[in-house]
Amino acid sequence: MASKNTISSAAMLKQAPAFAEDGLPFNTHVAQQASEWLVLLISGTATDEDRHAWEQWRNADPEHGRAWRHIENINQRLHGIPTDIVLKTLAPNALRNRRRFIKALTVVLLASGTGLLVRQETPWRAWTADYRTGTGEQRKLTLIDGTLIVLNTTSAIDVDYSDTLRLIQLRTGEMFITTAQDKPTATLMRPFVVETAEGTVRALGTRFVIRQEDDRSHVAVYEGAVEITPFDARDQKIVVPAGQALSFTRHTRDTFLPADENAIAWTDGMIVAEKIRLGDFIDSLRRYRNGYLICDPAAANLLVSGVFPLKDTDSVLASLTDSLPVSIHYRTRFWATVVHK
Repeated sequence: MASKNTISSAAMLKQAPAFAEDGLPFNTHVAQQASEWLVLLISGTATDEDRHAWEQWRNADPEHGRAWRHIENINQRLHGIPTDIVLKTLAPNALRNRRRFIKALTVVLLASGTGLLVRQETPWRAWTADYRTGTGEQRKLTLIDGTLIVLNTTSAIDVDYSDTLRLIQLRTGEMFITTAQDKPTATLMRPFVVETAEGTVRALGTRFVIRQEDDRSHVAVYEGAVEITPFDARDQKIVVPAGQALSFTRHTRDTFLPADENAIAWTDGMIVAEKIRLGDFIDSLRRYRNGYLICDPAAANLLVSGVFPLKDTDSVLASLTDSLPVSIHYRTRFWATVVHK
């Protein structure tokens, strides 16, 4: 066996035996420590003193050893962490990315420790985003340049401001943005850009909403304008003016529609309906409620009007029975169906 002074990081990642998951959860603090050690050891910057300290930590507590064996097992099942990605992530001038990488590894460890399969597709980027909201939650943010952001339910963003660009990456969900005028850095005014899975949206002094959907992005502009650039059609720059809304994919765009003021009532914790189909109303309400909520097709074409608070979806459902010929059938607290009487 190699000595502590010559043992490589790669060897250390293999020397522990394979670990059969026992389904027991890990302590969050221990999971983070294990992730930090793994990141250090594969970074190429670990010293002999670092490796000795790692061995001491691993042997100091049986829970440390269990967490370490498990995170090695995860790494093997994921066929290792690509070295080129690791080196870029752990570059000396990328401390913030390094922290995000550690956070992601911690999430993997905690999730798999409770029996989840890490090989399944999971929303890692949303879980480790800079800012995120839970179901039914709205969150208001003021960024360092004065830009105001309101995150809607189950939304997640990363914020990456550099000397040349103000970049927001929308990982999932929806947000309302009121951009601030940037303070000049040297002679350069930094553009404000939102990146979705389908393309980029450059703000031109504006108030707008942007939502990430399953296979497209949706933008509605209430002041100013935005410029959309789909990823697979970069020669197509589409300007959306105030009062207009547009959905787009990576290579196509839909037709312009009016920007609906009622659609942003969620920023005040409300949902506003003006003679909309009950089926569509329930689809919107479902985003703010934990569990399973459906509308019986027999009731879907009934029309709903009113202003409803998002904080209490049970009360919203109850109020529907006062104005429409419907009833709410609860199989459990988290399983409700709206049916026609």
